[in-house]
Amino acid sequence: MTSPAIIRFGPEDCCHGALHLPAGGQRGGFVICPPFGEEAKCAYRTLYEIADLAAARGWAVLRFDYFGTGNSSGGFDSFAPSRALEDVRAALARLRRECSGPVGALGLGLGAALALDAAQPSESAADDSIGFLILWQPLINGGEFYKLNIKRQLVRQMLTHGKARGSSEGSPADIIDLDGYALSKAAANELKAINLLDPPRTDLPPTLLLQASFTATPASDIQALAASTSPPLEAGSVICEPFWKRIGFVDTSNIFNSTLDWLDKLE
Repeated sequence: MTSPAIIRFGPEDCCHGALHLPAGGQRGGFVICPPFGEEAKCAYRTLYEIADLAAARGWAVLRFDYFGTGNSSGGFDSFAPSRALEDVRAALARLRRECSGPVGALGLGLGAALALDAAQPSESAADDSIGFLILWQPLINGGEFYKLNIKRQLVRQMLTHGKARGSSEGSPADIIDLDGYALSKAAANELKAINLLDPPRTDLPPTLLLQASFTATPASDIQALAASTSPPLEAGSVICEPFWKRIGFVDTSNIFNSTLDWLDKLE
């Protein structure tokens, strides 16, 4: 397998991407929409590996960093979910230049929520449609995600300083320190407003919805998401440690195999 090609795309080439192209015949492609913050760092290797494995099976894959994150332009306080959604659309448009087959999106956490929004019908041209979706452990409720990160930060402060100092202490007035990541208050409000159950998502392309956990039974929120969409989705669960919360080796073979097998059946 050849090394991925490093590219820039989007307005003023603001987004950094890595393009994994198959060595032989091509079946289509997909964009990988990463999660947010610490989850993106922990999941980096896993997302690289699924891109590499999919390219070996004939899929063109584009990994990328949202504006304000990773190697893309802008400071982290420039990140916002609404801007990240535009980056997803720009990544899809860029990948379509490489593909003759269907182009889809694979998202994890916040990335899955963004991919789902990008697949919604719009006034855009028909050739902007998404051919398929792969949703790994989607962020369903942004408010709960925000609270969890604030709580984790306060626990870390207690362990480090002996007291909880709050999420804004020492930060500029319009910046929130969200577990080590500078987030504007406007972006924080966007994050907290995410709710994949309301309004229900409609007219979805073929979609794989996967939970990765220690149980084979999908959690209630995953099941609720599956039931709320049109057409209804089948929620699956694979036995796998939450690799987006771990630094170190995690056996992700189950989620890889489920995803690649599903892709094989698309044709």
